[in-house]
Amino acid sequence: MPGPRSLPLGLQVVLWGCGNSIAGAAVALAVGVLRQGGPETTVVLIGILFGNVVGFTVLLTSTLLPPRLRAVGPAARAALVALALFSGAVAGTALVFYVFPLFVLRDLRQALTIGAINAVLALVVGFVVHVYEALRWRLAESLRVVEEVRLRAAHLREQATRAELQALQARINPHFFFNTLNTISALAEDDPRRAAEIVQTLAELFRYTFKVAESGPVPLAEELDFVGRYLTVEQARFGDRLRVVRDVEAAALSVPVPGLILQPLVENAVGHGIAPLRHGGTVRIAARCGDGMLVVEVSDDGRGLPSGRDPVREGHGLDNVRQRLLTLYGEGGVLDLGPGQGGRGTMARIRIPAAATAAGIAAAGAS
Repeated sequence: MPGPRSLPLGLQVVLWGCGNSIAGAAVALAVGVLRQGGPETTVVLIGILFGNVVGFTVLLTSTLLPPRLRAVGPAARAALVALALFSGAVAGTALVFYVFPLFVLRDLRQALTIGAINAVLALVVGFVVHVYEALRWRLAESLRVVEEVRLRAAHLREQATRAELQALQARINPHFFFNTLNTISALAEDDPRRAAEIVQTLAELFRYTFKVAESGPVPLAEELDFVGRYLTVEQARFGDRLRVVRDVEAAALSVPVPGLILQPLVENAVGHGIAPLRHGGTVRIAARCGDGMLVVEVSDDGRGLPSGRDPVREGHGLDNVRQRLLTLYGEGGVLDLGPGQGGRGTMARIRIPAAATAAGIAAAGAS
């Protein structure tokens, strides 16, 4: 069923009028040549009128009827369209004969033949136009459905990304919360001031997790600040056993990154790399920009990667990070694990497009 036309109705009328007139004049000239009497002005004028009769009958039926026949079955729709085309062509032909009555009086049989020819032409041309418009409408409808599906899929991906972030928070918060409570409990008697500072830091950490759940991407500087507070709490637990080194380029600080994307890497470095060591170790955080990419590395000098196992898949936090990067950046977001500097410990490396904007990350998956 035809949908909205791409051209305004007024412009369509002008174009159809020109085309109808040219076609009608061409037929009249051809008739004059075949009769070997040469074209007559009256015959050319009548040909132009008949051309417009057929053309505008088709235009009006293809414009006015479809919206009114949407609830009608295919057979009834075809019959009504045929009736409208036939009636319009006959009525238009009769109007031309009324304007030129001498033409009818000269040869009534010829006048009736012309009326029949006009009706047949209107039916043929009209059905061709209606079939074309129906195909065009179906194509437009298919494209609309595809676009709706795409938008719905993008919305679902966005919801899935938020759900992943919330799942990450749910995993981090209880685990980290209970460890921190134990630290505060141990400090409460020996160092009440330090215990109060840890409580304040803990409150700031939770405030940040709720913030990124609502706002989405944040500058790397904010994410590093959060990780710094997280490590402050961990240093309260481990004391001198946990050392932190930071090497971040200034250009990298403003690049937007997904919230809580680094915390699982740092937690993994502390929990699996440093905690098992009797004398502790160092966690190193580095970030740099190059070739349009932001590279963030979190490494430790601990025990290193277990052989024959995939720590990303076995560690829910690391797998969550990898899935979120894939969802937000496609193939442009990568999480790799490998040996740390000098072959000691473990290094987790994130690579994402440095040119990505916060709005672009938030809307990823419309894409």
